[in-house]
Amino acid sequence: MTQNIAAQRVTVAEGRGTRTLQSRVRSRAAMVAVASIALATAVPALGGTATAATTPHFSYTGSAYGTWAKVGSTVRSGPSAYLTFGCTTNGNLHKTNTSAGLSLAPLGKTGTVSTTGDTYASPVKSRTTAATAQVNLLNGLVKATAVKAASSTTRTSTGYSLSSSGTTLTGLVVAGKAVSANTAPNTRINLAGFGYVIVNEQIRTSNGLTVNGLNLFVTVTNSLGVPVGSRVAVSQAVSALTGPVAGVLGGYAYGTTATVGTVAKSDASFPKYMPCLGTGNVVRTNTGAGVAIGTAVSTGTITNTAQGSISATSATGKLTSTVQSANVINGLVKATAIKASARSTSNGSTYSHTSSGSGFGTLSVTGHPTIGVSVAPNTKVELKGVGTLYLHRVIRTTRTVEVRMMELVITTPVNGLAVGTNIKIGVAKSTVS
Repeated sequence: MTQNIAAQRVTVAEGRGTRTLQSRVRSRAAMVAVASIALATAVPALGGTATAATTPHFSYTGSAYGTWAKVGSTVRSGPSAYLTFGCTTNGNLHKTNTSAGLSLAPLGKTGTVSTTGDTYASPVKSRTTAATAQVNLLNGLVKATAVKAASSTTRTSTGYSLSSSGTTLTGLVVAGKAVSANTAPNTRINLAGFGYVIVNEQIRTSNGLTVNGLNLFVTVTNSLGVPVGSRVAVSQAVSALTGPVAGVLGGYAYGTTATVGTVAKSDASFPKYMPCLGTGNVVRTNTGAGVAIGTAVSTGTITNTAQGSISATSATGKLTSTVQSANVINGLVKATAIKASARSTSNGSTYSHTSSGSGFGTLSVTGHPTIGVSVAPNTKVELKGVGTLYLHRVIRTTRTVEVRMMELVITTPVNGLAVGTNIKIGVAKSTVS
């Protein structure tokens, strides 16, 4: 199949247009070399800077859920009605979520759950709530009409103010005894023959607060047969702030993936993600042995890394994916030492991205002997009878840069691969916002 390709095209974005280069391949002995491929300039690959208005930034953290349950050592449910802010400096968010009643068997059951999350720019504040109705745990040993947790973190002139205002436990009864709706934080109540429950649990840090309305632990063998080690949390609200910061980070790196439309045929291999607040400038690594994706691709060792740091004046994140070798569709495309590198920086008002450091150790495409390690960014090769191959693809926005060292989109069924199959090898994406 790869010996008898009748026609192939190589295109590279150039300025405002696209140039097409064509080679005819009659047989292995009669291959005609493709003309040299020009450097793509439509999408700068090695660097770029965007400018935004200068304003103080804070990283808002927030999450909430209704219930989460573990039976023995196995998570069985939740988090229900979960919401989160993700990585953001946006001070004008409002999020909500709801879910219907849930069975948490054998731990119990609950009614409707609702969660909210808000960020504010003035004063700078993160706030979340979680409310769970009709709570019944351990066959009525712990029950409540409603359990609501609330958490807020506010920036002040001296630091951060933490508040659980709004946290209430309506109609709470534990072991037959009524418990105040405004019970003191971290009140522990022993449950004879089962374990204990912490009411209005509050976990404080210098810049954030986690509130669990109820946190129940099973620590002994019991009459209901609930395994020791089981746990259920009801109504959790989390808020935190970090800053001022120049920005928050994001992104990922992975070795390979294969999809057909929106359906994953092979998940991202050995992925590494960038935390919102970076890694403290420490390189974090995820490494694994080579992968084989059916007849599509086989690789050598894969190593993905994330490294990032933030401060009041700078935010820098770098992600890399290194694939020691790759063989695509029985040697149609082969490469070694494939490296994708994506780096983003910001000082709070300007944003800069680069793909510098990306490249191939060796590279060959059947029918295109001139394609080698110096292949230009955003090179596009049309493979007749197969599909479209992108090499050193660089995708940029104001706040992101993504590098896909090899991407093959199948347009004709081949080697058992359906039309629409998308194979990516060596991917790194970095964001700063």
